[in-house]
Amino acid sequence: MSKRIFGLFILAALLLPVAAKADSVSPGWEFTSVNSQRSSSNVYTFGIVFTANSDMWVNYLGYYDPTGGMNYTHLVGLFDVTTETLLAYTTVTSDSDYSSAHFLYNAITPVELLNGDEYVLEGVSGDLNGTDYYTNNVSGFAVNAPITINGANYQINVVGGLSFDSSTGSPNYYGPDFGLTPEPNSLWLLGSGLAGLAGLIKRKLMA
Repeated sequence: MSKRIFGLFILAALLLPVAAKADSVSPGWEFTSVNSQRSSSNVYTFGIVFTANSDMWVNYLGYYDPTGGMNYTHLVGLFDVTTETLLAYTTVTSDSDYSSAHFLYNAITPVELLNGDEYVLEGVSGDLNGTDYYTNNVSGFAVNAPITINGANYQINVVGGLSFDSSTGSPNYYGPDFGLTPEPNSLWLLGSGLAGLAGLIKRKLMA
């Protein structure tokens, strides 16, 4: 095997982990520990109001999971503040698609958030059968996404549905979260490059 062919294999090996990493989910925010969590006989809708600091794609919506203790279904929705439009929603359950330290997520059709625009992420604390835990007292809170959190809100919602609210006057109750994905065009280009590299290697080996 020539040095050139060997070099192509090395390059492919270096690029494959990048492709795998690009397909992973990065939570919008996370925290290291929960100092207290609450529950209530009332169903609440908790909202996080934020501004995007760059263009990004959201492909997961999630809800707080107290160490595997999720008991009920949770509607989670993403709204555009300017148009008050519901951009995406899902129902998070205990057998959702992806988990992080404190959240469970469902995959959604990717939604693009635009730099400078304001959004609201809302999550319902339970359904008509009951309400799960949520938290407003955490340690090591970290915002992983390129966003600025402007504030939070909550509404008593006995029917368990989503309703738009862009107010920011309440404490930081943490229920909903979202997951990020790289721009689809970037993934397509990376995949195309790897496919082309594989074809080149094959042709060299057959020559």
